[in-house]
Amino acid sequence: MFCDKVEIKIKAGNGGHGHLSFLHEKYREFGGPDGGDGGDGGNVTFRVHPSWNTLYYYKTNRSLKAESGEEGLGRRKHGKNGKDLIVDVPVGTSIFDSISGKLIADLDEIGAEAVVAKGGEGGYGNAHFTSSTRQTPRFAELGTKGEELELRLELKLVADVALVGLPNIGKSTLLSVISAAKPKIANYEFTTVSPNLGVVEGFGEEGFVVADLPGLIAGAAQGKGLGDEFLRHIERTRVIAHLLDATSEDIVADFETINAEIAEFNPEILKKPQVLVISRIDLVNGEKLVGLKQQAEQILSAHKNIFKFDKKPFAISGATQVGVRELLLEISSELARIPKKLPGAKKKVYTIEDVKEKVEMRVKKEGDDYIVTSSRLEPFVLKTDFNNPYAVARIYDIMTKMGIIKKAEKLGAHFGDKIRILDKSVEFKG
Repeated sequence: MFCDKVEIKIKAGNGGHGHLSFLHEKYREFGGPDGGDGGDGGNVTFRVHPSWNTLYYYKTNRSLKAESGEEGLGRRKHGKNGKDLIVDVPVGTSIFDSISGKLIADLDEIGAEAVVAKGGEGGYGNAHFTSSTRQTPRFAELGTKGEELELRLELKLVADVALVGLPNIGKSTLLSVISAAKPKIANYEFTTVSPNLGVVEGFGEEGFVVADLPGLIAGAAQGKGLGDEFLRHIERTRVIAHLLDATSEDIVADFETINAEIAEFNPEILKKPQVLVISRIDLVNGEKLVGLKQQAEQILSAHKNIFKFDKKPFAISGATQVGVRELLLEISSELARIPKKLPGAKKKVYTIEDVKEKVEMRVKKEGDDYIVTSSRLEPFVLKTDFNNPYAVARIYDIMTKMGIIKKAEKLGAHFGDKIRILDKSVEFKG
């Protein structure tokens, strides 16, 4: 079932805690600290799957988690790293942060992938902190939590040509005769309720991909009909085939209606080349067809800024295939002149820091407490077990080396005052 927009939650794996232990063996009663490091949590990576064409799987699988790292062990044994979670999506998927609306990654090529949520870091075991001045460290680090995000996934089909126009004007019929696609065809409006893709072969070395989009109507950009759900699929195409109905009473008005809706949704789309097509000519007599062609010529003349390559309108019948080959030859010729994005893997690492405001180290007094803001100190705080006095002493030592304690003293801190960072606090010792 076709689905092109979903909301999901992802959670990268937590880092494993470092281990606190001392080696005790026969003949080695004081073997020293031997706690191993915790394993890193798994990342959440989105990857284009070449055979996927819908996001429907995530309609029922909305919460995704990577594996957490394991805790370190004695004898300096490192905890196992958590496995990365690979999230497969169709080519053309855009990933947004639901809360900020920020575009995280646009996976518009075969082979593209993005690390969207970073796994937590494993904490160091106490064996890691042995030094000439600290020979028996009685603390180990905690593992940090993996990033957790709410995401909106949007699929924009990757096609070379988009068939657009009012409902029931022969777009699906045309797609069925130029490709192996089998869209639903019936004589009523909105027969097509989701985009259909077809590959046209025999024109150029690789052929080209055509997308048949559900019919647009006036007000589509505001949600009328089905157009607002599928207009975004036009954004990635290189050429627009604009179909007009030969049985219409006013093809000029029809043309203006469709272009107005496209412009309201995204005016940049109108910068794409359009080919003007009079469809279903088998349903009109020769005299009316001559008049329709004259009207189409007037459209071309009045919109030279839109029609970058059309020398004439094309009159076709999908049912009888009259004029279809000529239309495909023209489209193929133009596509050969329009640069095509070459496929290639691209990898982006996104972390929650991308949507957080960067703040330099700051110490300010609020009431009786001293509040610290420091992106450099926060990772150490997250890894500190504040129930362990030795671990607290270590974080105090780090704050001293960073100049935080000195800044608090200048603001009037005295022995026993609270210095707070994140949701933790330490006592000022002077």
